[in-house]
Amino acid sequence: MQRVLLTAFIITVFICKVAAQKELPDFSAEDFGKNKIRISWINQFGEGCVQLNVQASTDSIKNFRTIFSTESPQLPQNGFVYTLPFNAKFYFRIFYILNGNAYYFTASKIAIPAPLVVKEAVVDKKPVILGDSIQIIKNTGVIINETIIERPPPQPKPEVVRVITIRSNDSVLARLLYPEYKKFKDSITKKTKDTLLVTGPNELLWKPFDPSTIYTPSAYIMINQDGFVKLKLPEAATKKYKLIIFDMDGKKMFTINHITETELIIDKTNFVHAGWFKFELYEDNKLKEKNRILLQQDSK
Repeated sequence: MQRVLLTAFIITVFICKVAAQKELPDFSAEDFGKNKIRISWINQFGEGCVQLNVQASTDSIKNFRTIFSTESPQLPQNGFVYTLPFNAKFYFRIFYILNGNAYYFTASKIAIPAPLVVKEAVVDKKPVILGDSIQIIKNTGVIINETIIERPPPQPKPEVVRVITIRSNDSVLARLLYPEYKKFKDSITKKTKDTLLVTGPNELLWKPFDPSTIYTPSAYIMINQDGFVKLKLPEAATKKYKLIIFDMDGKKMFTINHITETELIIDKTNFVHAGWFKFELYEDNKLKEKNRILLQQDSK
């Protein structure tokens, strides 16, 4: 009888001791996506914890292996992020070793999706920086400490001022802001025959129209197939014609007065040399045409 009572006493003491022991610490495993798992824990053993290993397995009961061993197991709170080696369902647990060679395994668990953290912005007309942290309680019941900083609104980029330089030969005629240059360009294009040539990123050369560069053959004075100057004046019998020949510098070379033939050939020897020559044709003492002709050099 005494033996039975002693056994009952020992069992009662053991149950009371177990009941009085601290509850084994738990841990959390959060899935942040892209195979990233955050394992975190609270150490209730303090300095009594001499080693803490995090273990993982694709099976909830066996085949666990250590994936992380902390260098500071005595810290009250700690954690790390584990990258899954491949996409599969992993189970995690923590293995504690305490002073006196006592050890414990937590229950294994799989990672659950991490709660979303939503930051609330402060709206104000003026930039405000709040130095103190505030607590935001979400529907999930998680308390999130966030320091809300409203940054100043972005400043508009300074407008680039574009200045166009207008040159004529080696002289600077004007420097115009781009809107003014567009008006100037439209005026040149629509109202004149002048030309604007681009010589650089913001530089143009203004070339006024030179009518001397435009040649229109005369209907009255021409070069015939033999290379001689030929006059063709259908009304020579009834009207008075006069022809004056100049070189290209404007120096008078010779004059033919009182032309009465409707067709007249002028010998090349009167021109001294080949090249361009200017002429003026008068009809009844009035200038009828002012033009030029090209006298070709004789082939040898």
